[in-house]
Amino acid sequence: MGNLFSTAAVIGGVIRLSEDEPTASESCLPINIHRRRQLEDIIKAKISRSREVNMFGELSHANYVLLDNAKRQNDGYLYEIMSCLVFSAFKHEAFINHLGYALLPDWHKLERERHSYKQTAILTELNLSIDKGQRPFQTLHGLFNARDKLAHGKPQTLNSDSVVESSSREMMRRRKPSMKWESLCTLDFSQRAYDDTEEIAEMLWTAAGFDISELRARGHSYAISEIPNP
Repeated sequence: MGNLFSTAAVIGGVIRLSEDEPTASESCLPINIHRRRQLEDIIKAKISRSREVNMFGELSHANYVLLDNAKRQNDGYLYEIMSCLVFSAFKHEAFINHLGYALLPDWHKLERERHSYKQTAILTELNLSIDKGQRPFQTLHGLFNARDKLAHGKPQTLNSDSVVESSSREMMRRRKPSMKWESLCTLDFSQRAYDDTEEIAEMLWTAAGFDISELRARGHSYAISEIPNP
């Protein structure tokens, strides 16, 4: 995943930090000691900040975290799987925009078009052909059907009459008619959706000639000018 980074410029030099989080040694300190050190380090300064927001990088990381949590199968993990599907779709849409802005100067004119139309515009620009009947692109059809049903939910009545089944009475009682998108709410498909959207992103990003290390880059920079105590 992309690394969070920052740099801090202080009068007379530059301090480079690898993470915005406490160091490993600091994180092992009792909370009250760590908090006291933070307070002791308070200064008065002028600060400037800059951040290039990479929504694909942010959503890629969110997708990874949700999937990792879902695999633990804690109570309610079905809803984490639902979230995985939504974030896989959001991530793909964010990537298409990310690459589109880098490739096409008039991309803003396509902003409100469907993801499939925008993806076709990118493939045309890169002179690439794909097989929508094979992974990874095959996965997008089911993924975006599920995404659209969740995004535009509406009431429906589902009926299942005179179905012959063999099971315990309790299991029969628990089963309910399901929407088509609900059949995709499995760990297997959420893993597939995550993997295939990541593969598509890497494939198109490198085909466009961009550095793969920049694809998921996230972080910000800041400059601090400390104001001396009077």
